[in-house]
Amino acid sequence: HFLDLVGGEGDEPLVLRGLPFAQGVATSFTVEVLSAQLGGLNLPLTSGPRPRSSSGCHLFVARQGEGEAVLGSSPASWDPAGCCLRSFISSLAAGSGLYLTTRSAKAACCRQSQDGVDKLVYRGGGEGGSEVAVDPEGYDVLVRNFVPRVPWPLILPTDSAFLIAFWLGAQGNNFGLHTDLFAEQFLVQHQGTKEVLLLLPRDAARIAPFPFLSSPLFYKSARRSVSNLDLASDPDGCLRAELCPGDVLYIPAWWWHEVRTISSGLSLSVTYRYHTEDSDRFSKIMTLMYQLHSRAQSRKSSGRFAQHLRSFFAYSLAEAEADATRSEGPASSAATSATASLPLLLVGVAAAVLAGALAGFAFGRRHSRG
Repeated sequence: HFLDLVGGEGDEPLVLRGLPFAQGVATSFTVEVLSAQLGGLNLPLTSGPRPRSSSGCHLFVARQGEGEAVLGSSPASWDPAGCCLRSFISSLAAGSGLYLTTRSAKAACCRQSQDGVDKLVYRGGGEGGSEVAVDPEGYDVLVRNFVPRVPWPLILPTDSAFLIAFWLGAQGNNFGLHTDLFAEQFLVQHQGTKEVLLLLPRDAARIAPFPFLSSPLFYKSARRSVSNLDLASDPDGCLRAELCPGDVLYIPAWWWHEVRTISSGLSLSVTYRYHTEDSDRFSKIMTLMYQLHSRAQSRKSSGRFAQHLRSFFAYSLAEAEADATRSEGPASSAATSATASLPLLLVGVAAAVLAGALAGFAFGRRHSRG
């Protein structure tokens, strides 16, 4: 794992620069190149009632107008049915405010050696998949065609399957403050410049997630944006990264982040998301607790049962927090300002690559305050 190489614990984000890539350089994968090579691909229906994707792929197109502060919790989608990729990109370049995101299923991709060459392989359908039939609804059309073309950082683990996600947009597009829960990920910037704000406060109330007992959006902040948070008294503060083409951002599990395109023109990024073994367990727990609470509320009673159930959860969590406080002592203040610049892991471009493994790392960390 790359963390062994850099001597890190994996509990803080890192910006990695100068990494070697397979299948070309990061900047060779652009929106214009995709339009030239794959512009004739037709996009599927993405709004209204539709069958569940048999491949597990997701494709979503929406509009975020200029001046809109942040992506809403449930953005209005735009239906590109009958539109080809080239037409969408032309609209994007003309300032339509649209963006497109598409991703595979969990663990649907992996790094494999084929005929002595390392490749990214799209297995579709998730872990354990092999050769995959084309999704009849067409939701895999971009993932299936992008994966063989994307240059990827050689630092990706060789023994773990991952979800891959592609994002195409333009200046001003903003993915609101959210967390990807039990997943570690590498965000690779291929075109344009992005600002990423990251935080992991000890007190989740500072972020105000949508309550999991009443909303399936518990992975999003009800405050929508870091700009709406009160970080002045938060000892952990907020980290800021500015990603240029070729930069890779490592985001540890649970770190909340807000991503905004700050450069003019088109932007393209790719995320490699590795779900931990606790990912499915957590999702099942959240679903079950939501269902338990909903059923308790629907009982023909005064609401006493639902209230007791909530207090039952709250009591156990409060006791766990009290036990942790007694055993750990007061939390130390690790940051002295509300916003800090991310540590940079500067990896020499000339780092040797032998038998598919990275070697000869030269790195340093730079701390500065924003």
